[in-house]
Amino acid sequence: MKWVLPILLAAAPAAFAGEILRVCDDVKDPMTLDPHKEFSEKNHTIIQQIFEGLVRFGPDGEILPALATRWRRLDDKTIQFDLRRGVVFHDGTPFQADSVKFSIERYLDPETGFPAFGYINSLARVDIVDDYKVNIVTHNPDGLLLNRLAGFIVIVPEKHYRNTPPESLKDGPVGTGAFRMRAWERGKELLLVKNEKYWDSTLPKVDQLIFKFLPAEEQVDALLDGHIDILTNVPGTRTLEVKSNPSTSILKKPSLYTMAGNFNTSRKPLADPKVRQAINLAVNKSDLIRYDIFGNGIPIGTLSMDGEFGHNKNLRPYPFDPEKARALMQEAGYPEGFELNVLLKANAARTGRIIARQLKNIDVRLKFTLVTDSELFEFLKKRDKWDMAIYSCPDPMHHAFFIPSIFVAGGSPFSLASAEGIDTRMAAIVKALDPESQRKAAEDLGAYIYSNFLALPTYQRMGVYGLRKGVRFTPYKSGMPYFLGVSIDDD
Repeated sequence: MKWVLPILLAAAPAAFAGEILRVCDDVKDPMTLDPHKEFSEKNHTIIQQIFEGLVRFGPDGEILPALATRWRRLDDKTIQFDLRRGVVFHDGTPFQADSVKFSIERYLDPETGFPAFGYINSLARVDIVDDYKVNIVTHNPDGLLLNRLAGFIVIVPEKHYRNTPPESLKDGPVGTGAFRMRAWERGKELLLVKNEKYWDSTLPKVDQLIFKFLPAEEQVDALLDGHIDILTNVPGTRTLEVKSNPSTSILKKPSLYTMAGNFNTSRKPLADPKVRQAINLAVNKSDLIRYDIFGNGIPIGTLSMDGEFGHNKNLRPYPFDPEKARALMQEAGYPEGFELNVLLKANAARTGRIIARQLKNIDVRLKFTLVTDSELFEFLKKRDKWDMAIYSCPDPMHHAFFIPSIFVAGGSPFSLASAEGIDTRMAAIVKALDPESQRKAAEDLGAYIYSNFLALPTYQRMGVYGLRKGVRFTPYKSGMPYFLGVSIDDD
């Protein structure tokens, strides 16, 4: 079924010629193009081409101006933002302070059902100073406010989003971004076109951006055959093939993306730190990286990674020591091992199988229940059923706070239990307004997780991109790139 956005076609030429960039980032269509209804890495990558926030992340996690040009802290709960002038939404509506206030209030409204509400609920309100100046006020001191805004918050036009039926908003996005919606052929592709009125007249560098949705087994062939220009995840089994092809190349960059195991520390056997230590010592991370992601990863020792603010670089990965692991199992009273009920996310299936084989060496047997990304949240509601969960996690906040907040924080819908001392340490990170205090608090959290063996960290994944010859593309550490700066050199 082909769906076209009528209000945007009125402003677009009948035939839109020019440079075309074709990207394959996922196997399926986004769930929604209403930005206040989604919390998914692949979904958000599309969203951020169409919409903008007050600030955004650069390729290496630096916080850059977007719809705000400057900001200043007025007190420990208030940051004031100067808004960019002369910006218009794709429907021609001027961008002003009222849309900032409306957008953030819509995120915070329980009726909206924003899936990542827990990451923005420190925001209390938006006070309009004038048409181009707003104060964002938090309930408590929040040193992560800019990270929250850059990672989660984009702005929509108030009148359109207040008066348009929700189902239409799901399919008909209106933002200020460098690209605007043109057409959507379900199950095949999403076509975005250049926003001719974008506030930065030098961007975007291509005229059309097409997101192609292809089965995983067809993606590399599509790149090799010239049907796509960027493939954002080349499997390790085919990197040499892409690299050897004269028309394509491989580009690698460490990403803020990991696989990890989540322990239910509220009950036996994982309530015992000796058992948790044994499991960590029994996992050979070098082999895991070799066989799971074909060498495209870096071993990590805790739930943070190089490139995140506050990552504790002193925490080396646990050594592979099966002999000591077996001794710890004996000391804990489990000489014959045990079975664990494990919830396994589908994209971690290979990871889980490799870990299971390794843990058999200390008589720990994993019984898997496989779930999709969309099912994970519902299954985790039955916490008492699971001893452990293994799933992937990117970091949209570029901060050592985020992944622990998913895996081990007491209020996280994705954690199985919160160990004593976690939530107070996480609160200390948020309360720290100066960078050095915040860094020390984040490093302390990482050290606490590490010394108490509160999770099963594995690796930081390398982003492995396949590019058609002539494509000039800068990967983003978050794994969620902007494509407005991509150019194509056909020479």
